This record gives sequence, C-alpha cells and structure tokens, in this order.
Amino acid sequence: MEAKTTSKKGQLIRKLHVLRGAAGMTQEEYEALLGSYGVESSKELEEWQLEKLVEFLDTQTNNERRDLDVQRKRLLAAVCAFCEDTVGKWEEMGDKARIWYAKGVACRAAGKEACDNKGRDNFNRMSLERLKSLTYAFQKRKRDMDGVINAIMAGV
Repeated sequence: MEAKTTSKKGQLIRKLHVLRGAAGMTQEEYEALLGSYGVESSKELEEWQLEKLVEFLDTQTNNERRDLDVQRKRLLAAVCAFCEDTVGKWEEMGDKARIWYAKGVACRAAGKEACDNKGRDNFNRMSLERLKSLTYAFQKRKRDMDGVINAIMAGV
C-alpha cells in the first residue's frame, strides 16, 4: 500500500492541479510536463519538485491574467472615449454606469465569444486577441469620428 501524502505535499498537489486548470493545460501537455521530471503522476514528485512546478505555473497564469487585465482596461478606455462623442447624456452618467455601459457595448461588438451559455454578456470571457482587436477598432473609429468633426468645424 502506498504511503499517504504529507500535508504539505498534498496541498502542493492540489495547488498544482488548480493551476493546471487555470493555465488551460490539456491532459497531454500535463503528462509531458510530468514526463520531463521522469514521473507519470504528481504523487511521484518530490516536495521540492512540486514547489518548482507550482511556482512555474503560478507565474504563467499570473502573467496571462495581468495581460488580460491590462487589455480589458485599454478596451474600456477606448469604448468610453468613443461613447463620449456618440452617446447622449454620457457626461450625466456616473462612473459605474459608464463602465457597465462600456462593457455592454464591448460585449455586443465581440458577438457570441463574449456571451455565456445563457446568452448573457460576459466581458471577462473575451480572449486576449479579441480584446486587442476591439480596442484597435474603437480607437480607429474614434479617430475617424474626430476627423469628421474637425472637417465639419473647419467648414463652418
């Protein structure tokens, strides 16, 4: 019979599995990762090996989360800048209302990718590539609108 894992080792194994899910690793990728340590199961790893793997996956997921967070903020800023010129009573809205409105606009622009399984908007479901694409689109649209407004004002 196999010895029961120590408390710390058990915690590290659980954390490893949580981070594996957060990183979006497939079963094949996970098996390859374990194989690089010459094992087939996380239970076969030594405590120091588990600590090293947990640290690696934690860094990976934190970097990805940070990149997504930064891009979400950029998209919201671009949508808000666009809405300042196009949405009536934008200035009268409170900050929370503006953010919710901007998230809704971004989700509708993203289409099905930003909807959960019940058809509701879910701003945080968008991929990094989609966030970048929408940010660029709203920034370009804002520049186009500014150009039109400047041309009209110059003609007046």
